Amino acid sequence: MPDQNLTDEDVITLVYDDGQEETFTVLDTIELDGKTYAVLLPDVSDSQVANDDEDYLEERIFRVEHENGEEILVDVDDDEYERVVDALDEAWAEEMEAMDEDDDADSTEDEEDEEEDEEDDEG
Repeated sequence: MPDQNLTDEDVITLVYDDGQEETFTVLDTIELDGKTYAVLLPDVSDSQVANDDEDYLEERIFRVEHENGEEILVDVDDDEYERVVDALDEAWAEEMEAMDEDDDADSTEDEEDEEEDEEDDEG
């Protein structure tokens, strides 16, 4: 993928050294320790899914590196994988908390608007 940064919901095709191709959707990217990681979910239309391979549906994490002006995805070892998963869990928890706070603020505003409407109706 020359001169292009991975973004959430991109659909990409990886071509392995043996020529095998596999299609993924980018679920998320994260910066950790000065490196970028991509979380990919295999495309459900690929043949492994038809064979009920549940492991195939698990997300994959790759380190994003740049080589000759192109982004390449590199396998990560188990320790690196766990660090990325922990960082993602924390980031997603923060996002969920922020969304809950926004929802709480919205519902408070709605309640205040309803109270004002009731007062206007009474007055």
